Amino acid sequence: MRQHKQQGLSALGILLVLAIAGFFLTIATKVGPLYLDNSFVNAALQSLASEPIHKLSDGKIRRRLQDSFTINNIRDVNAKDTVIERKKTATTVTLDYERRVNFFANVDVVVVFENTYDTSAR
Repeated sequence: MRQHKQQGLSALGILLVLAIAGFFLTIATKVGPLYLDNSFVNAALQSLASEPIHKLSDGKIRRRLQDSFTINNIRDVNAKDTVIERKKTATTVTLDYERRVNFFANVDVVVVFENTYDTSAR
């Protein structure tokens, strides 16, 4: 009879797999909420499609965006940073921002978001 060698992960292999899984889980828990907040920011901009933004002042547009941010509990994005460009046939509302979150020790993750709503794209 031949003896078969056992195969599988050793204790060191299991620790390595757990370390890698922990690393990616940490990334997901640190960076995931930033992308979730950005989806709410983008939804707020796209909700301007139901508004007559050609007739609204810049202040009213920013106020509507800020109200949406407040409802969705977005605290790190300010509607005052919104850039509104009015052209003869279209209005463009842009909100670009970046977020920095501490990953571990002195390593930070910087995420840049660019959001635009353009009435000519409808």
